[in-house]
Amino acid sequence: MKPPHLVTQTVLALAMTALSSLSLISPSAWAQDQKAVKILVGFPAGGAPDAVARAFAEQLRLTSGVTATIENRTGASGKLAIDAVLSAPANGQTVMLMPLSVLIMLPMVSSSSKFDVTRDFTALGSVAEYGFGVAAGPASGATDLAGYKVWAKANAAKSSYATPGLGTPQHFLGAELEKLMGLEMNHIPYRGGAPALADLLGGQVPLLITTEQLLVPYQAQGKIKTLFVTSHERNPKMPTVPTAKEVGLGKLEATDWFGIFAKAGTPAAKVDEWRTQIAKVLASLGYRDSVMGMGYTVPKTQTASQAPAMESERSVWTGRVTLSGFKATD
Repeated sequence: MKPPHLVTQTVLALAMTALSSLSLISPSAWAQDQKAVKILVGFPAGGAPDAVARAFAEQLRLTSGVTATIENRTGASGKLAIDAVLSAPANGQTVMLMPLSVLIMLPMVSSSSKFDVTRDFTALGSVAEYGFGVAAGPASGATDLAGYKVWAKANAAKSSYATPGLGTPQHFLGAELEKLMGLEMNHIPYRGGAPALADLLGGQVPLLITTEQLLVPYQAQGKIKTLFVTSHERNPKMPTVPTAKEVGLGKLEATDWFGIFAKAGTPAAKVDEWRTQIAKVLASLGYRDSVMGMGYTVPKTQTASQAPAMESERSVWTGRVTLSGFKATD
């Protein structure tokens, strides 16, 4: 007969082995069920959505055993990826990572986009959040919003704002900014945030509206002056930059998030399992470090359904698009 302490050790060892085996059942079972998972990204490799998608896919592999293939379906402001998901079976095998604003606004700005964000898609979860920033460059020399307004009124012919493109959230935030400040500014759309930022730094444009994280390093180096951010709270990496509400422009508060979306009609069990796995990814230190290192915020909580939040955001952006007078094009 074994001594009592050896029996106890043996029992503990067997229990640990059993628990270890049980811990592998759920992820490996889901991995078997979810083989050939695709995450579509409607923007180029190396860009912000692609970087977040790859960080998510890597952590998904580590937490669930599922290997997800990232496919960049680039073109038409994300529409090619959206169409690909809508054409795929509603089985949870093909999903996409997309900014919510794109899903909301494409039907408003493109007459060929006939989908509806809440009718045609199920939001599986938000995986990264961010806001926008309004920055002045050397062309105006402004160090705060009041200073920019003085310069813009004295240099009406030069007053303009650059954005990553026509029909983007930044475009409509700029149009609303004009009206709130009583300014007339020329909108200069670029093909992405990087070239717009280059011209801000070079003095070709006096003002830029883009995502907060793009501004962080240049703000730190003193090459630009971020006048305010649209997030509800100050960006921890730009703690001296006020929020829109703090500068008296509370109507310009705006945040966006990268979500994982499936085609509507995906079985409830698949949706629930995806949400469980997304929660595991978001709780992992590796993912949090990666995403926060890019300048994004990891969502603190997830709701059972994102539909109410999506409808609320659609109402806000519809108002901004209407205010701008923008007409949908092909």
